[in-house]
Amino acid sequence: MNDPVLPPLTRDTLADQVYQVMIRYILRTGAEVGSRLPSERRFSEMLEVSRTVVRDALDRLVVEGYVEKRVGAGVILVQRPQSFEFDGGLELDDVHATLDDLYRARIALEVGAVEWVVQGLTAQDIERLSVIVDEMEERIHAGQSILKEDREFHSTLIRACSNKVIIQFASIIDAYFDRMRVYRPDIAIDGSRIDNMDVRHRMIVMALHTRDVEAVRQALRLHFLPLPQAVR
Repeated sequence: MNDPVLPPLTRDTLADQVYQVMIRYILRTGAEVGSRLPSERRFSEMLEVSRTVVRDALDRLVVEGYVEKRVGAGVILVQRPQSFEFDGGLELDDVHATLDDLYRARIALEVGAVEWVVQGLTAQDIERLSVIVDEMEERIHAGQSILKEDREFHSTLIRACSNKVIIQFASIIDAYFDRMRVYRPDIAIDGSRIDNMDVRHRMIVMALHTRDVEAVRQALRLHFLPLPQAVR
């Protein structure tokens, strides 16, 4: 049965999430009717998702009458959406989180939930985490984004705790990251940190195999620390 609080980030739901980020982008930037929005390619780069996913989200905006795709002109806003509220009931535009704030929140949430995560993870979950790390390693070596793999990895961990409130908090933190990625494209994370991200995740998987709560907690801390630095 699908979790009603936080559906996993899959091909089935990613376009919906990108759609929500686009709505927030329109509202946050104050785009006026008749103005041109970022191109399909630009949204793909900002959100680090495929152009196919972005196209699906834009098509939904077209169907709902918010934008038009015009040959030679690009994506044009033809109607501003109403105020958008995140599913969790929190208005994202009212919150101004820094990159440091977001990572500290993730650490508090995931490290704090380790005991329940270890109890709830199945052998199949751990095997899937191992596969995700393999995919992450391949993409790093190819110089490609690992956003999707990283999010699926941590989403799998959090869902295992079976606590709907914690799962909801995790979804809100992810939404903040999405918001920052769109609204502050000038900020990036130090690329040197990405190079060994597969190794950091593999250490977590190795600890999970032991079912040792403290070992998993230490692996998670090492994964997050030192906190990534924003570069401009």
